[in-house]
Amino acid sequence: MPAEIGPVCQSHLEFMRWADNTLLAALKEVPGDRVGHDLGSSFKSLFGTLNHVYLAELIWLRRVRGEPAARMADLPHPADLEELAQVWPGLHQTWIDWARSLSTEGWNQTLHFRTLQGIEAQLPLWQIAMHLVNHGSYHRGQLATMLRQSGMTPPGTDLLTFYRTH
Repeated sequence: MPAEIGPVCQSHLEFMRWADNTLLAALKEVPGDRVGHDLGSSFKSLFGTLNHVYLAELIWLRRVRGEPAARMADLPHPADLEELAQVWPGLHQTWIDWARSLSTEGWNQTLHFRTLQGIEAQLPLWQIAMHLVNHGSYHRGQLATMLRQSGMTPPGTDLLTFYRTH
């Protein structure tokens, strides 16, 4: 593990918050009937895809905070963009506070958990944080494509944009 992994993970979690907020704001500008329209993507709609990103962030937080068997089906699912906008800021802040609380050695602690398929697994915390950020980026890319397919221009959520503006 690189000695400076803590600050790198913290910075990437800040990026995750910024990018999620950027996409959430963009989806608020989409006409309501189009947000939930099935576009044939992995999670069907714009809202479904963004909601999946939120739920993944929530399940991983539960895992790193002592619930290794947390299940997606047991999570509270926001019903719409308005509810998602109300609950997501607190989740982002909890991730950032959690990251700030870890020592350099803490980032290398191993978390034992069950995957969504029920498989026993383990990873160091820094790899979980980086996975979480990467997972969100993957789905934000899907959202950009879905917005384009809907005739809209997606906002930029690239990591370099975050670096340049923060």
